[in-house]
Amino acid sequence: MADRDTATGALGLVQAYVNTVDLRDGPEQLADSNTLGGWLVANGLMAYVNTVDLRDGPEQLADSNTLGGWLVANGLMEAAEPVSKKDLEHAIAVREAIRGLIGAGSGAKVYPIDVATLNEAAVVSRLRARFGADGRSRLEPEARGVAGAMGKLVAALFTAMADEDWGRLKLCHDPACRWAFYDSSRNHSSRWCKMASCGNRQKARRFRERAKSGA
Repeated sequence: MADRDTATGALGLVQAYVNTVDLRDGPEQLADSNTLGGWLVANGLMAYVNTVDLRDGPEQLADSNTLGGWLVANGLMEAAEPVSKKDLEHAIAVREAIRGLIGAGSGAKVYPIDVATLNEAAVVSRLRARFGADGRSRLEPEARGVAGAMGKLVAALFTAMADEDWGRLKLCHDPACRWAFYDSSRNHSSRWCKMASCGNRQKARRFRERAKSGA
C-alpha cells in the first residue's frame, strides 16, 4: 500500500480520504467519530505541508495565484479574497513552521523561528475560542483572506497536537526529503515516507559509509 503513487494538493487529499479503507484486506481507518476527526485534522495539515517536494519539486505554491487556488480548493478561503506577494511569503513561512513542529513531535529540535511564526499567524488571524450549538469548543479566526486561512491551519495544528495520535504525524527522516506522513504502523516505528525510495536510499548510504570506513 505504501508504495502506490499518490496525487498532490486537493486531489491528493481526496485520494487519501477515499483510501482510508482497504476494501480488500482492511483496516477501516475511520472506525468512529474520533478517528474521523483525527484524520481530517492530520491530513489537512499533511496536505498543506506537502505542497512542496523538498527533494525533487515541484513547489505547488509558486505564486500568489497558485496559493489562492490551493486555499480556495481546500475550503480555507473564499474565492473573492485577494492574495499578495506578502501573503505568499507568510503562507510559506507558516507551512515550514508547521513542518518544523511535526518534526519536533518525533524528536527533532524545536526552532524559535517556527514558534514565533506560528504565534504571529495566530495573532494576525485573530484566533478566538468559540463554542458551537453542540457545546463543543473550537478555535476560529476573525480575519478573512490568507491571514484567516493561516489561522485555520494553526487552529488545526493546535487540535492535532492535543490528539493522542499526534505522534503518528511524522517527517521523513531523510534530511533532503522531510515529507510529512502518517505512521500507521502498529508500533509507531516508521521513519521514511516511502521505504522503496527514501528508506532504501538511506540504507545504501549507510552501507557505503561502513564499507568506506572499513576499507
